[in-house]
Amino acid sequence: MGEINHFMHQEHSLKFIENLEVIVGIGDDNDEKKEIVHCHGCQEPMLGGSGYGCIPCHYFLHKKCVELRPTINHHIHPLHPLTLVDHDDLEWTCDACRKEGQVGAFSYYCIQCDFDACTKCSAAIACKEEALIKFQHEGHPGHTLALQSRSASFLCDACHSKDEGLLYQCEDCDFWIHKTCTSLAPTINLPHHHKHHLVLVYSLPDNFYKFQYFCEFCERYILRNGWLYHCANCRYFAHIKCALNAEQPSIPSDALGTSMVEEHVNDFLQFPMSYAFTDPLKLLHLEKISLDDDGATEINHWSHDHPLIFNVESQGNNINKIGCNDPIEVCYGCVRPLSLPYYSCKDGCLFTLHKYCAELPLTLEHQLHPDHSLDLVDTYEDEDYYICNGCFSNGNRFVYTCEACKFYLDVNCAFLPNTIKHKSHKHHLVQVIGPDTRCKACFKLFDGISFACKPCKFRLDMFCALQSPHFLTHKYCKGHEIPLTYPPVEDHPEDFYCDICEEEMHPKRPLYHCHKCKNSFHLECINRIDYYANVKEEGTIIVSYHKHPLTFVRREKTSVFVCFGCNVGINGRLILECWAGTCPFRICQRCHLEEPK
Repeated sequence: MGEINHFMHQEHSLKFIENLEVIVGIGDDNDEKKEIVHCHGCQEPMLGGSGYGCIPCHYFLHKKCVELRPTINHHIHPLHPLTLVDHDDLEWTCDACRKEGQVGAFSYYCIQCDFDACTKCSAAIACKEEALIKFQHEGHPGHTLALQSRSASFLCDACHSKDEGLLYQCEDCDFWIHKTCTSLAPTINLPHHHKHHLVLVYSLPDNFYKFQYFCEFCERYILRNGWLYHCANCRYFAHIKCALNAEQPSIPSDALGTSMVEEHVNDFLQFPMSYAFTDPLKLLHLEKISLDDDGATEINHWSHDHPLIFNVESQGNNINKIGCNDPIEVCYGCVRPLSLPYYSCKDGCLFTLHKYCAELPLTLEHQLHPDHSLDLVDTYEDEDYYICNGCFSNGNRFVYTCEACKFYLDVNCAFLPNTIKHKSHKHHLVQVIGPDTRCKACFKLFDGISFACKPCKFRLDMFCALQSPHFLTHKYCKGHEIPLTYPPVEDHPEDFYCDICEEEMHPKRPLYHCHKCKNSFHLECINRIDYYANVKEEGTIIVSYHKHPLTFVRREKTSVFVCFGCNVGINGRLILECWAGTCPFRICQRCHLEEPK
């Protein structure tokens, strides 16, 4: 019925409203904070579904409240019939459930006994006739559902929430469903997902069984047999209750204050960068460094037996501009490419230190190990590599350590920014440690340093946050760069497969995708983590797996050059290289330690 006359609002007729969301926020168009419209009958918000209303009077009723019977007989007050009345703006108490302080709304009232029963307590009788009707629902095909005449608290097989209310029960199996869930809107539109509408489905479509999916709101697992709202094109999934109760996303309030952060967004490093962020010490001191730096011309440093002299000019061709075949010289402290100004050994040793590495504090208070201070030590004489608690990389040079706790933090992890801004999330991310939640990019638990937005339960491990640049190159895509892409990817084939590992890729996670070559890559496949980035090795050794001696070296190489063991790019990594004639053999440190046959 498009229009009705209701005995509770005799001034005007009430018009049928298909989608109650269209009346949410009625008021002055210039008013940014529009009110949420409530049903005059039950005083609950008018969100979702259909109903009736008189817009000039700002009077609205849910469809279920319109259908309330004018008079009922109820066992909670068997002496007299109960009549539906309107309390307007008066405060009253339900004599059945003893809910006090209710203002306005309908109730079933006995004037002789001054007895009030709220519509919830009276609902079972009000719909008793409906309970005689049995029907079939497409969400539970093949069986008949019957309405139970009394409400109960149970776990609904549709929305998987335990709410009290009227229910339908299957006559053939143990299927229970809220009465409200039988009349869900087939499609809804949400401000969180503005590109497409969400469609109601009664189970996860089987073409999505390959991977696990999680609700966009509560982040809980999407059950295969659960009802949900989803967008197949964007792989967007939401539980029924989460979608219907969703509000416009709010800005979380935390220790730093997000509004303040957005105003000072330029104060934070922006990621992803155009290059993998691996040497924060250099960036930290970049503004302080100049080639006419007034460093001491000669110093004695605790980490070396000989005096060190100050250099502000290049001593070779591998400091400022590194050619494809030039070895990369690294600092003995941070094991990152050497850059001016730096210190070198006066007596001719190959020992070098960045000026800022020579000035590192000997003790450090760090938020990731608040119980004790950390001491700066050189582990070069140790037989075994240390393992950094921040990035889990092996190392054998400078490290901050707490010997009592066996806690190690390499000098680069020790000076990572506390707060960053990342393209994949709308709020700033704060440095944390520990596997509280999975990384949103690779979905792995990581015990080391991560960057998180705790109010949103969003987290990126340090590799996905800092070391996945805007673009990468690969030998499969010669001549152009491959962009880092965030889902959903518009106009893409149904599924992606990684061209390196050849496994199907999760459609909800970032990937490197070449639109020209149609190649796709997992982040960890095209940009494999270098767990030996903090290892400094020199010299030539004899190995069992190659006929010639191999020499430790780091080189700037194009993406064509890969490790003979794992087929991963060797650009900037510590490798063992054959210098015997034209033998092209090269192998990364990881494969070397695994002793390939």
